[in-house]
Amino acid sequence: MSDILVSGLTIIRNGVRLNYPFLEAIRSALEICDEYIVVAGDSDDETLDYLAGLNDGRIRVIHTEWSPLVKPRKCLLAQQTNIGLGFCRGRWCLYLQGNEILHEKDLPHLRSLMEVHAENESVEAMLVERLTFWSDYDHFVAAYPRRFKYTARIIRPNIGTYSIRDGMSFAVFDGFSTRGRYPNSIDTGVDLYRYDYVHSVEQQARKFSDAVHRTGTAVQADENYFYQHYPRQFLARFEGTHPAVMAGRMESRAEENRLELARCRQKLSLGERKRLLESYLYSRFGLPRLSRNRFKLAGSLAGKERPELGAFSGTLKS
Repeated sequence: MSDILVSGLTIIRNGVRLNYPFLEAIRSALEICDEYIVVAGDSDDETLDYLAGLNDGRIRVIHTEWSPLVKPRKCLLAQQTNIGLGFCRGRWCLYLQGNEILHEKDLPHLRSLMEVHAENESVEAMLVERLTFWSDYDHFVAAYPRRFKYTARIIRPNIGTYSIRDGMSFAVFDGFSTRGRYPNSIDTGVDLYRYDYVHSVEQQARKFSDAVHRTGTAVQADENYFYQHYPRQFLARFEGTHPAVMAGRMESRAEENRLELARCRQKLSLGERKRLLESYLYSRFGLPRLSRNRFKLAGSLAGKERPELGAFSGTLKS
């Protein structure tokens, strides 16, 4: 077996200006990684200086320039991820985007799974479930796809695995062929803490304007954005603990960004009612095996307690 079992991987560009917790993402996984590859794009802020300050021998920064010729633009994220995959020497690649954090309580379990399945070639990827926070650190989106959405974040990098589309999923090209398929995956039972919407409205507008995967998305920079985008029924208070690496950001958060659930809109569109029903069914019975997922599930999804979704049934009956 290779001495390097786990390669960490993150891509980032202009992470400081876009308010990404990219340093926290790297630190959250570093404990269980034998090496860590950071693909750093041609930033025009202090991102490269911040990366240099990590000062860990396991971290290797790969400098790239983001081509203006890649179309659609959001596919640049997959392109840059694939550059990083080429540098990964481990049996596994633990991939985190710049706003995705692992909780320290889950690290021993993840490392153990990677050790147990290191020689099990039938397991090509491992899944985590999105947990997306909304506006502040006290609220999250409890409806699909921000919840009940599983994504491969631990993959085998050397079997013809490539990042596809906007960098959120992977495909395996057997024998490095021209025809890909989704990887055979097991569920880790772990949540992936996503902080891509924990911003002020102005910061969120800047991200939608400048981030390559959101370019062209118009956001009105006023206080109503976080109260109008999702209905109250989609949101829930977070009762758990955040990853320890996020403590500094949480302490420095601006109080004016705190969400007041009572101010969120109550009226549901027809599509939102369908999404609410879908989410409620997922909370009760789990994700259907035949749903359109970007993975092939081996075994079953891990069971989880979901008390935050109990209110959905009452909403649907009203």
